[in-house]
Amino acid sequence: MREFTMRSIGLPRLIICSLLLLALIFSGAFNAYAVGGISNSKVVVPSAETVPKKQIEAEPFFSFEFVDDRDNTFRFGGGVRLTVGVLDNLELGANINYLNHENSDLIDQVNDFGDIEAGVKFRFLDQGENVPFSLAYQGGVSIPTSGENTPWFIELGGLILTKNFTEQFSMDTDFVFGLVENDGWNFISNLGFGYFVVPWFQAVIEGAYAYEDIDGEDSTQVVNITPGFTSPVTDWLTIIIGVTTDVYADNTEKEVVITTAFTFLF
Repeated sequence: MREFTMRSIGLPRLIICSLLLLALIFSGAFNAYAVGGISNSKVVVPSAETVPKKQIEAEPFFSFEFVDDRDNTFRFGGGVRLTVGVLDNLELGANINYLNHENSDLIDQVNDFGDIEAGVKFRFLDQGENVPFSLAYQGGVSIPTSGENTPWFIELGGLILTKNFTEQFSMDTDFVFGLVENDGWNFISNLGFGYFVVPWFQAVIEGAYAYEDIDGEDSTQVVNITPGFTSPVTDWLTIIIGVTTDVYADNTEKEVVITTAFTFLF
């Protein structure tokens, strides 16, 4: 629903949203179950819409992650997403994670670069009078830079479905199947609903499911929920804030992640 995300809301609201962003900028996170480098319309889940042709989205984001384990593990990260509108229905982009900090009671703090994630989104069906929803293809790759123990991920492909019920109320859902280095595979799905209470504030609720199976290791499953909001401050800036909480985790620790990001359109 880009007509709302591109609308100016005035200086007073800009100041309020900017102060809110500054208050949370050091407690942000972007631990998203999604293909890296592609645009979204909510907090985590992508939409079938693409960045306008010949325009660029630059989205700095930050990570603040608490792990439910005995060692009080804490992670902080930072990165930026760059996405280019190649055609009216095609975008290419990448996430560059330039900071990955971790400490716990068990290990000394570790600082290094995060992974690089590249992705593509191609919308091949538009919602209209004869079509009840939009559909897009998504795919990508995650390139490890933080150590030999970090595997490669290749998202072979998946679908994104977007349904705009009204100008204010929308739904996005996606499904993606991927391969993991060392004979593994994963499946990830997101579902999100958004409602523009006013043109400059969209309330969002999302849910995600992730399954991973690597040869020689126990399979892992995670289910989480993410309440949050997006705020189109001006026609060139959108603020994104949300809190992701794992409600179920099998063979992995539960995590709580606060999401902070802001999207610039050039």
